[in-house]
Amino acid sequence: MVGTNRTTLVNRFEASFGCGPITWLRHFRMAEAAQRLRSGEESVAKIAETLGYENSNNFSTAFKAIHGLPPLSYRKIAFRREKPV
Repeated sequence: MVGTNRTTLVNRFEASFGCGPITWLRHFRMAEAAQRLRSGEESVAKIAETLGYENSNNFSTAFKAIHGLPPLSYRKIAFRREKPV
């Protein structure tokens, strides 16, 4: 469809973005998840589902790999930081 093969497309993507498409997508999803967790309006399961994870445990594992904390811990810390003193 784009007039090139998969290898060329991946190589050009990596040259432009500094990582492969799957890694980029994972980081994009986890950035979106972090923003939604900070807002505190959705459950972790709902966030996982809307970001394409069928299993919230897989989402939690992926989130922890990127952010260093499970989603609920991240949310709790974010609330403490944003709370006025």
